[in-house]
Amino acid sequence: MDITIENILKKVVKRALDLYLNSNTILNIDNESFDNEFLKNKFGVFIEIVDQNESITALGNIENDINILENIIFVLINTIKTLDPENLEKLRNNQLSIKLWIVENYINLKNQTEREKTYSISANKSAILINKNNTNYYCYLPSIWEEQNDPIYILENLAINAGLDKDEWKNINLDLIIFNPTLITI
Repeated sequence: MDITIENILKKVVKRALDLYLNSNTILNIDNESFDNEFLKNKFGVFIEIVDQNESITALGNIENDINILENIIFVLINTIKTLDPENLEKLRNNQLSIKLWIVENYINLKNQTEREKTYSISANKSAILINKNNTNYYCYLPSIWEEQNDPIYILENLAINAGLDKDEWKNINLDLIIFNPTLITI
């Protein structure tokens, strides 16, 4: 990713965070002020809030009808809303860090066999999102591979965390999405 784009994205996150935490105001983006085509794209976004390398919370949106800047603000605000009062105070005092994950493209493994799914996941070592009817969903970001290297174990736990049966990931009609997001640490 171009360093200029990365710096713009960092500034947007910092400004949106500051506005929301200090005045409960949501940053309004003037899309016309950005002449860069990348910033007009409708990329997916994940925001992860971290305390000393331990993830506290993460939310994301990979399918959307808004540009990347609007999506960043939307996901950031919703991620902040998941924090308990103690972590919210830590965030206000700059004791937590924010990771911004940009999703430019993804692959849905829907309609693939169990073997094809485990091969694709093992080969890519990427982020994995499970989604059943937009009601039961959960995502592991790429750092899961630092903790666990068994794709079946990962898929079973992904399903359980989504509130599904551990073998539900095998369902050929289930959305199982892999993607390799770009990480920007704020």
